[in-house]
Amino acid sequence: MDLIRIADTLEAELIYAPKGWEQINVETVFASDLMSDVLMSDRDELLLVTSLSTEQSIRSAGIVGCETVVIANSKTVTEGMIELAKDQEIALFGTRYPKYESCVRLGRIMEP
Repeated sequence: MDLIRIADTLEAELIYAPKGWEQINVETVFASDLMSDVLMSDRDELLLVTSLSTEQSIRSAGIVGCETVVIANSKTVTEGMIELAKDQEIALFGTRYPKYESCVRLGRIMEP
């Protein structure tokens, strides 16, 4: 699934995007506020949906090779999060939808 369609589906605001972000492909969505669970992921082409609006969410995404993070629930994204996203070349979005609603919306467009 291409990231532009995902962003449109979530009515997401682009906060930071590395060069070529439009070509990022997403095969798996992982939704969690527990970064210890995220660190257990071994999937490729992963998108993280979280309500955890801290630098730890970006660090954890970087460790597992996640190229995109969506911050749910209209949470405020800090400058530190943006700087980490830039350093790790992680696309960072924000959406007003809660985590659950975001997953439902993404599930609808990712079904075969």
